[in-house]
Amino acid sequence: MGDEKRNKLVRLDSEILADALIKIAEHDEIAERLINRLISEPDDIIKSFRRKIAGLKRRKRFIPRKESKSFAAELDHLLEDLEQAKPDPGVGMSLIASFLETDQAVFGNCDDSFGYIGDVYRYGARNLFTQYASRCTDKYQVLDLMIRTFSNDPFSVREGLIDKGLEMLGEEATNNAIHLFELLSEEAEDEYQKSHYFRAIESLARQTGNAELFERIRLQSTEDLGVSSCIDIGRVYLESGFPKKALEWINKISSNETFMDRERREILQEIYGRLGDSQREAELAWISFRKNRNLHTLDSLLKVIGEEKREQVIDDEAGFIIEDGKTDYSDIKFLIDVRKFDEAEICILAKAGAQTLNGYYYETLLPMAKVMESEARMLAAYVIYRALLESILERKFYKAYPHAAKYLRKLDLLGVEIEDWQDLGEHGMYHVWLNQVHGKKSSFWKHYRGE
Repeated sequence: MGDEKRNKLVRLDSEILADALIKIAEHDEIAERLINRLISEPDDIIKSFRRKIAGLKRRKRFIPRKESKSFAAELDHLLEDLEQAKPDPGVGMSLIASFLETDQAVFGNCDDSFGYIGDVYRYGARNLFTQYASRCTDKYQVLDLMIRTFSNDPFSVREGLIDKGLEMLGEEATNNAIHLFELLSEEAEDEYQKSHYFRAIESLARQTGNAELFERIRLQSTEDLGVSSCIDIGRVYLESGFPKKALEWINKISSNETFMDRERREILQEIYGRLGDSQREAELAWISFRKNRNLHTLDSLLKVIGEEKREQVIDDEAGFIIEDGKTDYSDIKFLIDVRKFDEAEICILAKAGAQTLNGYYYETLLPMAKVMESEARMLAAYVIYRALLESILERKFYKAYPHAAKYLRKLDLLGVEIEDWQDLGEHGMYHVWLNQVHGKKSSFWKHYRGE
């Protein structure tokens, strides 16, 4: 549909399109901004960008939380304007650095609890800086600007600049950056600034495959070498092509430790794969799969034991889930994802019978209900919609009463199609029960009747 409309618009006379755009812009600020961007000269856009950056640095008015999203959108538009101008890479990089330097004035005068504004600095600005810096031929200019911009980071929104250091600098300048950051860390006056530089060295060491440097800096920066540090160091050794050294670091973690258990299993599985120990690799893949059955862990397992075993594994696991009788929502979702609808229906009805189907988890249950209905598993869909309805009414969640009314109307429709109610009372009986228990919730019943 989009391509068809575009082709028709392309065939229209340019004057007709121009008049239409101007009319739209009279009622839409975004359209007006887009038109101004399209008709402005690149130099004018860059001059405007500089003026707005200067204005941001002088900004005093506080931005309340409710205005943070719209303010973030304005900042996004500002970056889009600059990108449209296609400045020289060195100029573009410097302008983005100037944008990042507005963080003190902006974050010092706003409530960014939702993180909208921070995301513009951490991701939008960082990505543009990386784009311009990667194309800039003067790598020493990139190195100088990157270090200066990264070093002064009062609100921790510039850290991401370093994560594409090798891409921006090239190998030689990246090694120079590591040396400079080491010197700066030695001269740092406080622990926060020192750790900030350590963070940069670790990132660059990882990018250049210098696992020994990463290990040295991590040991230097922490007194208590915990689970996460062992995994981080092991990961860098593995990425750098030293699986035996990686295994040494992972084995420093106590076998009784449960923190980051999943991450430890995943890296161990990869290590054994690199070492050619297929038996241990498969054991870990099975453990991960059994602990959390989903499509990702299934694919990870099949990469180890062979894709040809997919149907066998799915059939066996579906049987194990039914036999176990302790089904959780993730197992039901797995059964649905692998199209084992008979088994999924058994589990759903079992949870309904045991009164453990909790409608509070609507984000998980509602998609299940829709799939089961689409697959003509009406009784399974029915008990899920009923759980969703009852959860809202039991909690007296007035704002969700329109949803509850929609669920009851859905139950009315499903009730007509269900012939075998098994041990569940028919829909008419459910209506009687619902009136007895929740009959006084008049606002809900008004929504249900469409009043």
